Amino acid sequence: MICLHVGERAVKGRRTALVAPDADGFTLVELLVAITLLGIIMVAIGAMITTAFRTTTIVSARLEASRAPKLVSTYWVPDVEGAKTITPGAGGCGGTGGTPLVTFQWDKQPDVGMTTPTNPVPIPAAVSGTSTWTLVTRGTRTQVVRTECANGTVTRTANVVPDVGADSVQVSPDGTSITVNVPDRNEPNKQFHFSVDGTQVAK
Repeated sequence: MICLHVGERAVKGRRTALVAPDADGFTLVELLVAITLLGIIMVAIGAMITTAFRTTTIVSARLEASRAPKLVSTYWVPDVEGAKTITPGAGGCGGTGGTPLVTFQWDKQPDVGMTTPTNPVPIPAAVSGTSTWTLVTRGTRTQVVRTECANGTVTRTANVVPDVGADSVQVSPDGTSITVNVPDRNEPNKQFHFSVDGTQVAK
């Protein structure tokens, strides 16, 4: 009985000695796999960010290039249609400097409101006005500026084309058509050109 007890105690002691303590951490293989996966994920994220920045730049350039045709159409067509006389290359009032492209002269009847037989409203004289399109250099940019005058006084100035590309702007000999080049790095020749036409109605 005593021997058996001693034997069990010895066996128990050996078993206790053979059990290894718990070890926290990663093996070398696990670290290598984790680093490899992390590298693959970082490459994919970097490619996505690069593509996103490139796409944003392209879209911004396209939007900037598309603004100019809209602004030119907004002002050019009414100027041509309402012009009494069109004088290419002539300047108007305002003295914005730069190179005059064309001046439109018009007569506008002021809005006098409702006229009835019982309440006649006298019709004032027509307002004589001009709108002059000028090529102006400001800093590193060449811009197209439209200056509107009424009875010799500047009433409104609009920066129609914020940045003009190479070959600048051309106005047709009769002053009814304008061709503009704007920078666009997405085009093969680094610029985008457009034309706007109008039909003179008022004579």
